[in-house]
Amino acid sequence: MWTAIRSSWPLFTGMIFLMVSNGLLATLLTLRASSLGFSETVIGLMQSGYPVGALLGCLIAPHFIMKVGHIRIFAALASIASTAALVHLITVDPWSWGAMRLLSGFCFSGLYVVAESWLNGSANNRTRGSLLSIYFVIQTGGVAFGQLLLNLSSPEGILLFIIVSILISFSLVPMLVSA
Repeated sequence: MWTAIRSSWPLFTGMIFLMVSNGLLATLLTLRASSLGFSETVIGLMQSGYPVGALLGCLIAPHFIMKVGHIRIFAALASIASTAALVHLITVDPWSWGAMRLLSGFCFSGLYVVAESWLNGSANNRTRGSLLSIYFVIQTGGVAFGQLLLNLSSPEGILLFIIVSILISFSLVPMLVSA
C-alpha cells in the first residue's frame, strides 16, 4: 500500500492546493458579493453556476482525458480555473461572476474526474479503498483549511483572490515535475 501512496504523491499534493483554493474561493465570493451589494437571491443564483458547471464537467471531462491524457487536461483545467478566479477582480457584474462560477464548476469537476480516474488506474483492488480514503480526507480537509484563510485579509481586497489563483497554479507543479 505504501508504494501506491508514494506513487500518488503528485496527485495528492496537487489536490491539497486545489481544495484549499476551492474552499477559500467559494466562501470569499459570497462575502465579496454581499459587500458589493448583491442581493441574497443574486448571490444564490451566481453561486448556482458552480453545480451546473460541475455537471457539465463530469460529462465532458472523460472525453478530453481520452483524447489528450490526464496530465494535459489537468493542466488546462487548472489554468482556466486560476484565470476564472482572477476575473472576479476585474468585474462586478453578477452575470460575469455567474459565468465564472459555471466555468469554475466545470474545471473543478473535470479536475476531480482526472484525479479519481488517475487513482483508480494506479490502484489495484487491495489499495483502491485506501487511496480513495486519503483522497477524500484531502478534499474535505483542504476545503476546511481554505475557509480558514479568509482570516488573512479582507474579502474587499485583492489578496485572497490572488492567493486562490496562486494555489491553483501551484497544484500543477507536482503533476508536471513527476514522472
